[in-house]
Amino acid sequence: MAGFSLSVLSRAARGLSARLLVLTMLFVLLGEVLIYVPSIARHRLVFLEERIDAARIAALAVEASPDGMVTEELRAALLDRAGVSAVSLKRPGTRILVLGDDMPAEIDASFDLREATPLGLIGHAADTLRRGGDRTIRVMGVAPGDPADTVVDIVLPEAPMFASMLDYSERILILSIVLAFIVAGLVYLSLHWLMVLPLGRMTDSLVSFRRAPEDAASTVRVSGRRDEIGLAQRELQVMQRRVRAALRQKARLATLGAGVAKINHDLRNMLATAAVLTDRLAAARDPDVQKLALPLVAAIDRAIALCTQTLSFATGLLPAPRRTSFALAPLVDEVGAALPLGDGDGVVWCNEVPPGLAVSADRDQLYRVIINLTQNAVEALARCGGGGSVRIGAWPEGTDTIVEIADTGPGLPAEVRDHLFEVFASGGRGDGTGLGLAIARDLMRNHDGDIGLESSGPAGTVFRLRLPAPPNRGTASA
Repeated sequence: MAGFSLSVLSRAARGLSARLLVLTMLFVLLGEVLIYVPSIARHRLVFLEERIDAARIAALAVEASPDGMVTEELRAALLDRAGVSAVSLKRPGTRILVLGDDMPAEIDASFDLREATPLGLIGHAADTLRRGGDRTIRVMGVAPGDPADTVVDIVLPEAPMFASMLDYSERILILSIVLAFIVAGLVYLSLHWLMVLPLGRMTDSLVSFRRAPEDAASTVRVSGRRDEIGLAQRELQVMQRRVRAALRQKARLATLGAGVAKINHDLRNMLATAAVLTDRLAAARDPDVQKLALPLVAAIDRAIALCTQTLSFATGLLPAPRRTSFALAPLVDEVGAALPLGDGDGVVWCNEVPPGLAVSADRDQLYRVIINLTQNAVEALARCGGGGSVRIGAWPEGTDTIVEIADTGPGLPAEVRDHLFEVFASGGRGDGTGLGLAIARDLMRNHDGDIGLESSGPAGTVFRLRLPAPPNRGTASA
């Protein structure tokens, strides 16, 4: 139990709250020091002005007596009541010693209050505290109510003033310490409630999230605050949710990769058997059979090649494209022949690619990109049941070639457009895997190109592919 208490105290001493409390006290004390320096100088000035005023009153008592003479007892009483050793009055052309001891005191320092400056007063106060009040000083000033040319000149010991300054300093010190504790406590409680506690909860949430990122209970709780702390809480919550979603997605991808690796070998064997049978079918002399067999052979060859590359796709490393320059129109015709275009669904296929337009790309990979997009378009038209058209066009643009794939379908839902090219984003299809568009984008970027949604609405959906242009735009063979 004692060890636990010491651990808690040790953490509290090293925490932000303890540092905040100490810094607040130090800053308050520093502010009090900055206030004390001019205030102690002001205290000394007021003390001397009071002595000059009292000395002038004593001088008035002497001047009011017959012949300006007073008894020794009255002189001593007036000097003691004024707190000075001697009083002189200076008027233009004259200087009169009104009150004084029989033996003049030795003067250690002289001060003229008429010429006092703020910095000079601070320096004189510091000098008084440093010397300890063991001097006899001479002070000159004008008493209240006297004309400016009547100067009161007094001589007094510095010890009473030094004692008064020490007493004032002690009271200021006690007040400063009390004020420092009060202000520091209030600031500490305010900042602890406004900052330290929310930051502590955010820190605990981060530690819990690090230990178990999949646990939804580790998500930071968001308050209704509109300041920087509230913004940090909201952004942290969004980040945690996105990281958790990314981890779930990576887990799904890992499971998918493991499953694909397991079936890859068996699938290749099945496709190899199908390839042997289609080769025999293609060797038949019937022209109609050959017309159907050749696309089937090409499709099976692409499937075998894809199975060979499956593990590369599972690890996220796409194979480098085997670029060749070929005419784009025949490839689009192959795509059209492979699509499920029935006679009764009303879907019209339009190949508007110029016959002489060639592209430089991996033919099989580009085939996969185009068939993914066109198959989605055909399925969207089939679901709406009203028929329509799927159109493919292409044209050169600068150093690139633009391939446009458009349909007259119902368009993509607004909620899926922002995540259209993300893995497992189904694009609004309930039976889709959400991989087709993501694979198409990766294949296009593998060619240093890109794919983008140009428009989508009730009039249809338009995708555009950007491909590097071939070195020679002349006609190429299929």
